[in-house]
Amino acid sequence: MTIDLSGPPPSGPPGFSRRHLLVSAACGLAGGVAGTWAVIRFRVPGPPDVDAATVAAVEAARVTERFVDLPTPGPSATVIVGRSGRCTVTVGATIVYGSSTDDVLSQGGAVAFELTGANARPPSLAGAGRSFLSVSGVEHPYTVTQSFTATTVIDGLRPGRTTFTAKYRADGNAPVPVFFSHRTIHVSTLGSR
Repeated sequence: MTIDLSGPPPSGPPGFSRRHLLVSAACGLAGGVAGTWAVIRFRVPGPPDVDAATVAAVEAARVTERFVDLPTPGPSATVIVGRSGRCTVTVGATIVYGSSTDDVLSQGGAVAFELTGANARPPSLAGAGRSFLSVSGVEHPYTVTQSFTATTVIDGLRPGRTTFTAKYRADGNAPVPVFFSHRTIHVSTLGSR
């Protein structure tokens, strides 16, 4: 925007009086040379949209090739993705492995997320929280508990309301299921809305 101050005082653009213009000049937000002024306006974006949720229930996941819901689905978090099309997503859980005998145990578990709403993406191992346990030579049945989280930045999203829902997968050769508890998801938008 350019305002010519060589003639009579300008009325200023709507909402920007001569007084505002002079104060802006004193603050370095406006300046002029040879009677012409340039004004800089800053737009401060709103705060990022953030949502988080937790499911505390202890629930089993049987070995499967794909990500699935547990008996209590989720948790899920919904945000409004802005023009930047970027979000950080953190998923986590406490996982319990166990054996019913003294055999070799090789189990794994993963938590990923599915997108629905303005954006649709299936859960995948890219960006998933993962854990793996391999044990042998133990003489008695046992359990191992481990907590884990993973944070990933995703981009290329369309602006709009998007829901992120945690999904689960178990891998391995044990007859005992993998148990998930204290499941969490946290989503925060990045950039302007």
